Amino acid sequence: MTSLVILMGAVGGLGLLFLVLAFLPRRAPGEEEPALLAAAAEAGESRSLRASLRRMTSWLEQELRGKSSLVQDARMVGRSLESHVVAKITGLIVGAALLGGGGYLAGLLGLDLPPLILVAAAALGALGGWWLPDSFLKTEADKERKYFQQVTESWLELAGQLVTAGSDTFAALVTAASYSEQPVFRTLRDALRVSAARGEPPWTGLRRLADGRRLRFLDPFCAALELAGTTGAGSRETILSQVEAARSKAMHEADAAAASAGEKMGAPLALIGAAFMIIMGYPPLAGIMDGASLGGPGL
Repeated sequence: MTSLVILMGAVGGLGLLFLVLAFLPRRAPGEEEPALLAAAAEAGESRSLRASLRRMTSWLEQELRGKSSLVQDARMVGRSLESHVVAKITGLIVGAALLGGGGYLAGLLGLDLPPLILVAAAALGALGGWWLPDSFLKTEADKERKYFQQVTESWLELAGQLVTAGSDTFAALVTAASYSEQPVFRTLRDALRVSAARGEPPWTGLRRLADGRRLRFLDPFCAALELAGTTGAGSRETILSQVEAARSKAMHEADAAAASAGEKMGAPLALIGAAFMIIMGYPPLAGIMDGASLGGPGL
């Protein structure tokens, strides 16, 4: 009897479960969950946006490759054109948002600005943000070129010492470049090794380096080295003359910098002297003036 009751209870529970499942709403065939649809749509939009940005970045990069000076500056500082394009786009958006948003906030604070002024401000900010990375890149590249020139003069100095000690001219250039792991020395060493691997004379690799980074100070040395190597002239004397020219140039630049610093110090020294005279002369003058004002009514 007990077993029959348990069996009937189990059958009744299963029947109730099937009845509840029968009344639950069913999805139509092929219907997707809304959350899955939203996630898929969002992922598709994100991929489409990234693809659009990538295409725009590639197009702008190709456009910038036509500007040789910009490419040389980017190569000088070790920056890729893609990162520079990203910096320009970021500057454009931030510049437009800053000036345009500033004008909008000024309007909220009570300053009535016409919409044309807001649009012009946003356009001006976008133009400035687009141009600013180029200016920063040029300034940084000029600084790197000056530093490269100073280190190159040290490299020529080492090569001149090796040549004076009796080393072969071309071997002295490579050996002097291998004395340091400083970036400029590594760049010079790589340029010489690449030219040697291609079976080219060393001045070809140095000229390729100069053209790629707009290092115009290397042109006279490359020309003199090529003349010495092709005509049989004394390449040793060529290096020594370049070393002597680099020394004279460095001394002239140091003298010019010292003279410029002295001229710049002239105005501050004059102002300091004038201030000292005022400080020293004011108390006696003030005492004389006070004495004159006190003795005036008694006359």
